[in-house]
Amino acid sequence: MLKKYIRHLVLLIVVLLTYANTLLLDYALDDRLLIYENEYTLKGWKGLKDICSKDSFSGFFTDSKNMVAGGRYRPLAQCTFAIEYELFGGNLKSKIDGKRSPQNEQLFSDSHLPVISHLFNLLYYALLVLLLFVVLQMLFQKYDSDKWWRSIPFITALLFALHPLHTEVVANIKGRDEIFSMLGAVATLYFCLKYVESHKYYHLLLAFLTMTFALFSKENAIVFVAVVPLSLFISDSKISWKDYVATEIPIFVAVAIFLVVRQRVLGAFMVEDTTNNILNNPFLNCSINERIATVLLTWGVYLKLMVFPHPLTHDYYPHQIEITNFSNPIVIILLILFIILLIWSVLNIKKNKVLAYSVLFFAITFSITSNLLFPVGTLMNERFLFVPLLGFVLALAYLFQKLNEKIHLDKFIPILLIIIMIGYGVKSFARNFVWKDDITLFTTDVKVSANSIKCNISAGGSYLQLYKKDNKIAHFKNAEKYLTQALTLEPTAYNALMLMGELYYVKQDYEKSFYYYHKMTEFFPEDAVAQKNMQAAQMALGNDFVKKINQMLETNRLQDAWREIDEVLKQNPLHEDALNMKGKIFGQYFGQLDSARAYLFKVLEINPKHLSALENIGVSYAIEGKNMEALSYLNQALSLDPNNRNVLLNLLKLYQSMGNNQKAEEIKEKLQL
Repeated sequence: MLKKYIRHLVLLIVVLLTYANTLLLDYALDDRLLIYENEYTLKGWKGLKDICSKDSFSGFFTDSKNMVAGGRYRPLAQCTFAIEYELFGGNLKSKIDGKRSPQNEQLFSDSHLPVISHLFNLLYYALLVLLLFVVLQMLFQKYDSDKWWRSIPFITALLFALHPLHTEVVANIKGRDEIFSMLGAVATLYFCLKYVESHKYYHLLLAFLTMTFALFSKENAIVFVAVVPLSLFISDSKISWKDYVATEIPIFVAVAIFLVVRQRVLGAFMVEDTTNNILNNPFLNCSINERIATVLLTWGVYLKLMVFPHPLTHDYYPHQIEITNFSNPIVIILLILFIILLIWSVLNIKKNKVLAYSVLFFAITFSITSNLLFPVGTLMNERFLFVPLLGFVLALAYLFQKLNEKIHLDKFIPILLIIIMIGYGVKSFARNFVWKDDITLFTTDVKVSANSIKCNISAGGSYLQLYKKDNKIAHFKNAEKYLTQALTLEPTAYNALMLMGELYYVKQDYEKSFYYYHKMTEFFPEDAVAQKNMQAAQMALGNDFVKKINQMLETNRLQDAWREIDEVLKQNPLHEDALNMKGKIFGQYFGQLDSARAYLFKVLEINPKHLSALENIGVSYAIEGKNMEALSYLNQALSLDPNNRNVLLNLLKLYQSMGNNQKAEEIKEKLQL
């Protein structure tokens, strides 16, 4: 009995050893969208209804639909996140209480929830690998062998389990939707094969349930509408047309239900990409020629990564993969290669079932994420190969088998396979650590994705967070470097401008901070955040300027202060703080009150709520004995800041000069004099 399942045990151990270190990881990348800052996930049981009835990202994007190309409706994985939070959240629930906030990340990270979520991901992946092995045995019985290196099903399952391209899916908790989708789809194929063997109808019912599970995990599973009949065709079982029809019925019913539900939630099965943001629409302003050529180029990159998975990165956003056209000879070569492979596979599906099936399986499963049929919001991603990779490793296992038949070296082939598998395993194990958290991921992958706008922004943002924590100049320089690179690649990049403004604000370089926030308002004039940040930087810049001028005046450097003010006004004649200080000097140092008020009133034309200008006007009127005018302006200043000590002291002097002892005493009490 044990001997029968020894290979299953080996596969289980291989998966557990390769991905055991994921239990040490935290949250990363899109985990924020779906877990620790998603209001529906944070509701636990109560959030399940919202998760199932809205776009998958709406709990983060405040109930907005279709925040990325095509929309997202993948509720099942997110439901498990909500359940895990409900069951294992413990004290975390009392601290968060279903409310999203930036502080949630630290609270989640300090809890045991990341370990639990990563553990479940690992177990689900192990289950998938085992099920895959069983299905491969059913499909390719005559290619199975007691000698492990001659067993195509076993070698395929091992290569699939170990391949480094799968680290993004397994090590990133959000990748559970990929695992669930493939698990459900492979289970559907299993039950269809079982039905063909037994013709028991409960297998069709189970196929319907597993296909429904797959689709509601991720819509990619829809391609198994074609994969299942293709698999039945190449299997060793005798298949009648009735068997094809019978096995397709539960799949089509599941697909129909899914499409109806998806349409009710998103408004359509596949939403056209209309965004004008290059980060969500990499083919923005591209011709059809450029789009297709670039897609073909990415297929070449995918092919290289399947054969030699190094270096790896989570980010292939613009301009990591540059837009190209059919004048590129590489594109032409790849097009010819892919056409030849497809034609050969169709023509040889009966003669060479394994290899032809491998190519066709890859083509079918890859089609939905290839960018050729539907927009997917990015040029490419390693996780897009999660299911298609099965076709590649199956072909690889078959080629090893054929090589062994040709050269008859039973010692050489096992050694070669072991070397490849150790290489894959070591690479996967090492790559897992990169997914520790956002900072580790972004600061590592930016070295690979050096020309990606998004990765440079992410890395810059990560170093900014580090700089805010420890104030190390090295972190500031790295943040500046990567954000500058992002703006070089795309000068209008919203997040890069915002983060650059914040970086200099934290450094207290308010002039540069204002510059980048002002740039934001130029490119995004209607954006409220940009306006607010620019005003904050302007205020800080003004305070810095005022402090500098006051220090000059206190040290009797009146001429220096006057020159500094004039220099600022040359650059910006409407600089309200410079105008205010000039008015103050005219009144306080030259005694020219009319000239002083001329500048001060100009300030109020620019900013009616300029506290210092209001106060200075009030003081100028008080000097002239115009008490009511003085009182009016001083009270306006006080309304802006009821506890401003300078304004209160000036009001105290004014009330004392007016003989209003009651008001004077009230102010004394407020000042605690």
